[in-house]
Amino acid sequence: MTVTSHDIKTVYEESNATQHYLSPNRKDNVKVYWEEAFSRFVFQEAILSIETPDRQNLRVLDVGAGIGDGYSLLSDLLAQEPSLDKCNLDYLGIDISPEMVETANNLYKNNINVRFEQADIRKKIPETPFDLYLSCGVPYSHLTHEELETVLKMLFEDILKHQCRCAVVIDVLGKYSIEWQSHWGESRWNYNMSFFKSEGQAKPTLMSFYSHDHLENIIRNAASEVGCPIKKLAFFDRSIVVGRHTSTGAFNPTLPKYRNLVNSLLDQNQKTDLNKLILRVESGDAPEYITQFFHEFSGWWNTIIAEAAELLHEPLDVNQVKLPSHLESLDLLINQNFANPSLNNDRQRIELALAEKLQQLEQTCQRGYGVGHDLFGVVWLDTTNF
Repeated sequence: MTVTSHDIKTVYEESNATQHYLSPNRKDNVKVYWEEAFSRFVFQEAILSIETPDRQNLRVLDVGAGIGDGYSLLSDLLAQEPSLDKCNLDYLGIDISPEMVETANNLYKNNINVRFEQADIRKKIPETPFDLYLSCGVPYSHLTHEELETVLKMLFEDILKHQCRCAVVIDVLGKYSIEWQSHWGESRWNYNMSFFKSEGQAKPTLMSFYSHDHLENIIRNAASEVGCPIKKLAFFDRSIVVGRHTSTGAFNPTLPKYRNLVNSLLDQNQKTDLNKLILRVESGDAPEYITQFFHEFSGWWNTIIAEAAELLHEPLDVNQVKLPSHLESLDLLINQNFANPSLNNDRQRIELALAEKLQQLEQTCQRGYGVGHDLFGVVWLDTTNF
């Protein structure tokens, strides 16, 4: 079955997406401690780089808000970040699915200045100014590449009209994720949303995938056509090794289940086979800089695993390389874990420290190339003088 972008609402309804997003099984350790933490990091970068004299108020439009994951992440960020803890959040989430909008409004009905509305971003942008145009959960990948450019034109025109300073977060699927290496030569293909499988048989839908240069071209073309100046542009890769489909094997069944293994590291009741965590990325249909990135990144990843294996007296046959100097030492992370009363033995402390260092590697050594499950593009705009 082929599903077009015009069937987005139907796809979500038939996939029982709302039940999936409400399911407690969705939030594994990787989701909570890696992915949500990384999303908050990107949102923090976006907010703190908005050059505004007033950070007491933060007006947010969340595109493809679903049942409110973006609001939840933002709320946690504002509570955790000292420079934002007094910030007043005025949040509007829009989604094409009436079921998700209804669920979100019920979930957050007691939260002040939080509301959700049904809307199709391809047709209309809410006509009020915002400081942050947010997205998470790859809503823009449901659009064709042409539709994305059209939506961004509308959005940039609206920003010009309101003469404001703001940031736009564009979350899409990364083209060169190891989860779907056989599709690296394509930029739009039938993506089976198989993480819905616990709620029924998932149906395929056409989704768009992006490298950073493709996404940058679309962003710059859209801004140029409406005369909207871009102040700054940055890209971020999320889940380079631990994307959800390393667990499902839906697109690359021979790939080790890296997400399961990292979940095991974070679970003190499990013993992890570190040898299975070794990262090997075969050459694929990708530019040389992508191949070079995976060569360099896998060297770092495998060296960190080998360090932990040596401490466990389980040496691995790995060609170790020099690690980036900013990464914390494994010994330091292990010593910090001695203060955790729930960790009862050295193996638990070492495995948790290993997970922490691998997470640091993913967050601080990503290049925003489109090599992770998600690619975030963040655009900062200042139209106050236009």
